[in-house]
Amino acid sequence: MILKDVDYICKLIYESFNIPITFIDHNDMVKFEQSSLSFKNPNSSFHHNIFKQFNFRKETFLFPLFVKTEHYEEFFFIQIRQENEYKGMIIVGPTLAPELTNDRLTALINDMNVQKSLGEKLVYYFETLPRLSHMKLMNISMQIYYMLYQETLDPAEIILKNSKVGDLPFKIEDPQVTISQQRENVSFHHDFMYEKRLFQFIKEGRKEEFLKIFKISPENGKVGILSKKSQLRHSKNLGITAITLATRAAIEGGLHYEIAYTLSDLYIQSLEELTDCSLIDPFIEQALSEFADHVRKQKQQSYSKPINKCMNYIYTHLYEELTLTQLAELVDMHPNYVSSLFKKEVGISIAEYIHKTKIDEAKTLLTFTDYSLLKISTILNFHDQSYFTKVFKKYTGITPKKYKTLT
Repeated sequence: MILKDVDYICKLIYESFNIPITFIDHNDMVKFEQSSLSFKNPNSSFHHNIFKQFNFRKETFLFPLFVKTEHYEEFFFIQIRQENEYKGMIIVGPTLAPELTNDRLTALINDMNVQKSLGEKLVYYFETLPRLSHMKLMNISMQIYYMLYQETLDPAEIILKNSKVGDLPFKIEDPQVTISQQRENVSFHHDFMYEKRLFQFIKEGRKEEFLKIFKISPENGKVGILSKKSQLRHSKNLGITAITLATRAAIEGGLHYEIAYTLSDLYIQSLEELTDCSLIDPFIEQALSEFADHVRKQKQQSYSKPINKCMNYIYTHLYEELTLTQLAELVDMHPNYVSSLFKKEVGISIAEYIHKTKIDEAKTLLTFTDYSLLKISTILNFHDQSYFTKVFKKYTGITPKKYKTLT
């Protein structure tokens, strides 16, 4: 990548997507700026502050960094580096998510408590911002990154790396410390299959998988308006909903109900103390991922270290052929002893556990993909489709074809 190419790349991106894009050099001087916006946010000095905020990030971050302001404007940043030396930064934004409806914009402006004239300017400002989903914006960031460095990026890795940048300004007490009585329970109508998959990961204690899809919401999903007067209240109500659903999923996954409800109360209480809309989404991400983590730890506490190691290996190698010999070598024990210990602790044989785990995975594939029965049986290493159907029916009571029609 040659530094003089950056202007050309910025120009191409602007003309292709019509989104604001800026290039600043290593001295924070603007070298390229293109935008169709007639004016910037009239209630914020954000554009100045954002440069200042990221001055301390002259250390290397080799991925697009995403930022959402308290006004729900979204930006991403990509460092320009040559021979590991910082040369500047590309900044793309502001944009708004498509689901930020007029009602939610009105609620957001109400939260600002500004004069009517300024409120009208804000309405116009928000209406002129380009509307892009987070996934679309992420794809654009990956395109720019490839144009700069000829390196491909994985969306899931971008999300995970962004989630680890900085510490959130809140901590939750140990759930054993205090138990509250107040309960809150509301519901929302986001995309059903996405929601089902999200909370299934919590139920199974699969924190990494949960984090990978949390920010990739469905393109056609629409979140209900839970408060028309206040964007902050709307966001908190959605958060309470998510925590409530996560609590149920965690209990179904084996977390003791008292611990789950205590966590729920503590998360909701901490959520209510937040006064900045931009902190709510990361808070919910942290809360829900910690539910998944508690479920995972609860599952692991039930078994000895060798058996946990075997179960983790089975889970991570589910699409491969699994044998007792492999597991015995993994834990450095005799196969007969491993088999006996597994049956004693888990209650079923290793072969049965592998079959049951593969069938659970098959149910997920039948629910969330368009894979044929033949493809599912093949990738899960069943001998043939007939044997797969036989095992599936043993553990579910119905055939895979019938299960597919019911989901």
